[in-house]
Amino acid sequence: MRSRLPKATISPLKAMSKESQIKVAALQWDIQRGKVSHNLDQAKDLLEEAAEDGCHLCVLPEMWASSFSGEEAERLLPEVLEAEAAVQKLSGELQLCIAGSNYAEGQTGLVNRARLYEKGVLLGHYDKVHLFSPLGEDRFFEAGSGAAIFETSLGKIGLAICYDLRFPEYIRTFFLAGCEILVVPAQWPEARARHFRILAKARAVENQCFVVATNRCGVEPSILTGQDILFSGNSMVIEPTGEVLVQGGGEAGVLSAEIDLKDCKILRRAIPVTKDRRNEVYRRLWEQYW
Repeated sequence: MRSRLPKATISPLKAMSKESQIKVAALQWDIQRGKVSHNLDQAKDLLEEAAEDGCHLCVLPEMWASSFSGEEAERLLPEVLEAEAAVQKLSGELQLCIAGSNYAEGQTGLVNRARLYEKGVLLGHYDKVHLFSPLGEDRFFEAGSGAAIFETSLGKIGLAICYDLRFPEYIRTFFLAGCEILVVPAQWPEARARHFRILAKARAVENQCFVVATNRCGVEPSILTGQDILFSGNSMVIEPTGEVLVQGGGEAGVLSAEIDLKDCKILRRAIPVTKDRRNEVYRRLWEQYW
């Protein structure tokens, strides 16, 4: 059994009611490229650990089953889909909500698809809209064109993936749809770890929601250059004030925190962003600068 990572600190907002309190977790490990069976075993171990810890929602990293596999993706796809089916089944056995992303078939090619399972049921999926061109993601994937916000027994959960964090105009749609928890599977390099922390906190504050951002750890060569890329595993659970409840280091493990969804309602009443929005101004400016 892996040593458990430090638990969440107490939030300054917390006066939790049992009705709205849930426990969420980010699950991180060193994903091995192309080794689907190994990665599935890691995911299962951590999900079981999170369930034992009383967690309700678990977020796996981006491309958790195989990592980014370049030209090998098509060959690995059947095994990746089997791994997804295994996690869906485990979601039912452990009575968990589980999110994470993997390869899937789109309309014209492969997509980077995040799925949300609740207690064994697939609630839906999201295909990554913003593909990271500096590392060639746009060469291997078809881009998505929608957004995904789901009603669950835990609250309203929105799905985004990694690079999406850099596009606040897109994430704003989650706020407008009433999102309470934004989950973000990621593979974000250590070289830009500071950006990951800042952007995840900013998305929480401006959208007055909780963010569970899960980042892998370990080292992997770039599929374009072959140069090693270090991933810091700085997964986070962030509350609507921007306070980080728990944050990971470079080791595999479960990072869990208790959250109270009433915090979203409290902040949205105290700072009424929805009421004070100027939609007519935004429309005019978009038209002007596009």
